[in-house]
Amino acid sequence: MMRIKPTVQIALALVFVTCAMLVLINSMFQVFPNPDAEIMRARTAFAQTVAAEAATLAQQDTKLLERTLEGIRERNAGVRSVGVRRQDKGLVAQTAQHEKAWGEGAGENSVLTHISVPLTAGAQGWGSVEVSFVPEQRTLLERVGRQPLWITLLCVIPMGLFLYWVYMKRALVHLDPTAVIPQRVRVAFNVMTEGVAVLDRQGRILLANNALRALQSDESIDPVGKTLSSLSWLAPGLPADASEHPWNGAMRGGKSVTNQWIELHAAGGPSRTLVVNCAPIADHKGAVRGCLATFDDLTELHQANEQLSKTLTELQSSQEQIELKNRELEHLATHDVLTGCLTRRPFFDRMTQAFEHARRRRTPLACAVLDVDRFKSINDTFGHAVGDQVVQEVGRQLLASFRASDIVGRCGGDEFYIGMPECDM
Repeated sequence: MMRIKPTVQIALALVFVTCAMLVLINSMFQVFPNPDAEIMRARTAFAQTVAAEAATLAQQDTKLLERTLEGIRERNAGVRSVGVRRQDKGLVAQTAQHEKAWGEGAGENSVLTHISVPLTAGAQGWGSVEVSFVPEQRTLLERVGRQPLWITLLCVIPMGLFLYWVYMKRALVHLDPTAVIPQRVRVAFNVMTEGVAVLDRQGRILLANNALRALQSDESIDPVGKTLSSLSWLAPGLPADASEHPWNGAMRGGKSVTNQWIELHAAGGPSRTLVVNCAPIADHKGAVRGCLATFDDLTELHQANEQLSKTLTELQSSQEQIELKNRELEHLATHDVLTGCLTRRPFFDRMTQAFEHARRRRTPLACAVLDVDRFKSINDTFGHAVGDQVVQEVGRQLLASFRASDIVGRCGGDEFYIGMPECDM
């Protein structure tokens, strides 16, 4: 029998605890909505609306009531049948096969597929409206897929198992800073491009790799034996309070401190950006015995990001200007320069769309055609410049007078067409 590793066992336990908490919280506060309850509320509201209409017709004309119920069933694809029943269980009006459809229900109480709404005459109840809905044919997988709680649990189990396992595997790693550091470990640290320092409980450097030595101005100075906070190249970028230094915080709290940014501003030289990650080193009893600190020089990356951000800003500004020019060109290409109205082809394109929309929705669509009376005499008497002013003023008045949804176009010298969606004669 295969033995499960402790890290996997703990991860499984944490996943089950997380799932149990989600189920408990949902049972107490209903965090995840129930789709069946939403459907039940919607169908109940629909049945109440039918009942309100049936209550009026039931006292007047039974034939009209039956036609009304049949019309409701035909207009709503999910409705199987509708009936109005008296207090003595006799049906006043019903749609086709209602007795059979209602007889397949769970009983007198409303369920998801059978909704009953009581009817009253004055203060007395005299019957009820019964609405039978078409049952949904769903597989078990489809029903589970509609439940937000189950979807969440199915996502939490694999993701939580992986994340908890990774966390536990890292948390259970034990290092012994009192052991002699082998030569192969030193070689491995020197291969790393990040600066690495192993510290004792007092913050003194036990080991420093070549990348860390390269960060100081004089690489010949050996940092081993010195406190990390006292290094001359690093101290200016650290907080004045030594307890706030990342490695001291990691050893004091016994937890890793990651992504601590340090800005170093050298006098007369370029600034540098370092990212510090620190992890406490504990013995087999869990007592913190030191710290492992890494320094990643992101100066070039930081500068590249700043340049990239600047370039993106300039590019966005250029793109906005291009879009503005494109909108201006599009307006010039589709609108008459003199009047601001649509030109002939854009007008007919818009009208074609409006006609198709009106045909699909079966809504009215009106179109008016007008021109300027005796326009030729205006040009002959006062000249074409005055004629242009007349046409310009007519276009301005049309654009100001009609609705924003109307389509105003100039399709000739003094001819204007106006399309008016949802407007009858």
